[in-house]
Amino acid sequence: MSTASSRPVSTRRSSRVATRIRVGICAWADPALIESEAFYPRKSMTAEARLRFYAGVFDVVEVNSSYYAIPDIRNTVRWIERTPPSFLFHVKAYSLLTGHHPRPETLPADVTALLPRRPRHTRRGEIDASSFPPEAIDRSFALMRTALQPIAEAGKLGYVLFQLAPWVHFDADRLEYLASLPGRLPGWTIAVEFRHRSWLPDHTADTLRALKDAGLAHVIVDGPEGHAIPRVTTVTAPTAIFRVHGRNAQGWLRQLRGEEPAVREKYDYLYSEGELRELLPEIDGVGAEAEEVFISFNNNNRDYPVRNALMMKRLLGQPTPAEGATGDLFA
Repeated sequence: MSTASSRPVSTRRSSRVATRIRVGICAWADPALIESEAFYPRKSMTAEARLRFYAGVFDVVEVNSSYYAIPDIRNTVRWIERTPPSFLFHVKAYSLLTGHHPRPETLPADVTALLPRRPRHTRRGEIDASSFPPEAIDRSFALMRTALQPIAEAGKLGYVLFQLAPWVHFDADRLEYLASLPGRLPGWTIAVEFRHRSWLPDHTADTLRALKDAGLAHVIVDGPEGHAIPRVTTVTAPTAIFRVHGRNAQGWLRQLRGEEPAVREKYDYLYSEGELRELLPEIDGVGAEAEEVFISFNNNNRDYPVRNALMMKRLLGQPTPAEGATGDLFA
């Protein structure tokens, strides 16, 4: 874990660029963040109070609970009501739609009904993604559209993130699937993040060309060098996205070896100001090509994503809360 830091230095950025960059975190209700007691004023806050507090500090967030289960439309409506008009939600696509193996209890009943009588299971009890017929995938997309439609109609939907499973590799079928996404979620910004290195760096040119042809946003990944996919700063759509995962090489290595590190273990990393400052030229370069840039911090352990998101906002010359306004973060 990196713990090096220094006093934040205000960096004057071009207003033309800064107004098009939004910085936030992945998961405002992450248990590690709540348990840290360093951001939210009280550990016992209600879900409503917690979201309202978060939206007073940041103007964008990525929803990752939607990866585990398709959101209930009653919840998405509540999210809209509890945030300011200009607030944006990025939403992570349901696991089944990204090649992951969903747990049986997360499946909607009408998707379960489309499974074969004896579907294959993983050793962890998940339903193997290969067991689902095309009709089940189609139905899952329809349910995602219904759940997210209120957010889109309120003008609060940022991007829908398709973070492909680490075992989903580059091939013609996967390219065809990616090309189908805009038709399945028409009018929405769709972002794609790769985990398998057969996409990047093995087939970089073909991968980026496919994204650009389909109008899909390429997610620029910052992770442990040599273990995560490389940080390729190519813009393929009007929206550009940086997802910042931390550089905990040991955590990523454990997963690559087939182990199952907890989220907190894999993403246990606090960026120093110097490390984030090194990203600024790339952010500027991407900002010169894209219409909007999102930076989402996914180093989800303790209060690390909030600390680093606020640090990045200061480096970009964006306003941040006054000292003492967010727990111990400025102590």
